[in-house]
Amino acid sequence: MKLPEGKSRLDLVKAGLTGGWAKRGRLVVNLDRLLEDPRNERKTYRNMEGLIASVKALGVIEPITVTPEGDGFRILTGHRRARAARAAGVTEVEILVREPEDELARRRKSIVSNVQREDVGPVDMAEALHSLLNEDPTIKNQAALAQVIGKTEAWVSGMLRVLTLPAELQEKVGTSQHSVAYETMMRIARVEDAVEQRALVDAALSGVPAGEIRRRINERKEQGRATEKITESFGNYTASVQGPAGSGANERMRTAVEALLKKLRLNHS
Repeated sequence: MKLPEGKSRLDLVKAGLTGGWAKRGRLVVNLDRLLEDPRNERKTYRNMEGLIASVKALGVIEPITVTPEGDGFRILTGHRRARAARAAGVTEVEILVREPEDELARRRKSIVSNVQREDVGPVDMAEALHSLLNEDPTIKNQAALAQVIGKTEAWVSGMLRVLTLPAELQEKVGTSQHSVAYETMMRIARVEDAVEQRALVDAALSGVPAGEIRRRINERKEQGRATEKITESFGNYTASVQGPAGSGANERMRTAVEALLKKLRLNHS
């Protein structure tokens, strides 16, 4: 390719005009040459105002890491910085170009990085882990996945359980501008009652501290374990009714007794 008169290769790179020149190292390119990675774990970009203000004042301080793709560059790390730069009206950014690598290897590194920083939402992370478990032939089970990302098998199992939440709750958490800690979402996912899950998600998204969410869940467990029981003996026969303690327990026990009496009458009619 012949260079335009009076232009060096660096000039072309800075102008964002080259397609096949520099493929490694630190470069300055037009922002519109950067392509977002469709497989990036992050789907929701929260709390961008501060970063945008910083970029307006100081520019993008840390280079965005990319890999060559066609005449442009696919972002490896720095999706938030790239979006903030666009929002701030920046036209050129510094990038750090790395050699292309295996897609699955790249995704493993990205997931590990985001797990360590809890840098993406819990639903996005759960989906990424599920995808890696299903698509990476070197990861046979949850134990292997845990080893790859440096977490325990119980942690991986807990994160994957987030995907058992009702779809509406997953979407609510995934699209909210308020983040929820991974551990909090794991605890909520272990709650069996869907109504209680919804209440806990709403509380977490409204800013209720993780410790308070944990207390509510533990209190609910204790209530579930507590029981009330009434037993009466009549000669050779013993009748009893038992159920969870708490508000309205007596009324529910009476309803159970009445249902049993009705069944006895039908059997002897």
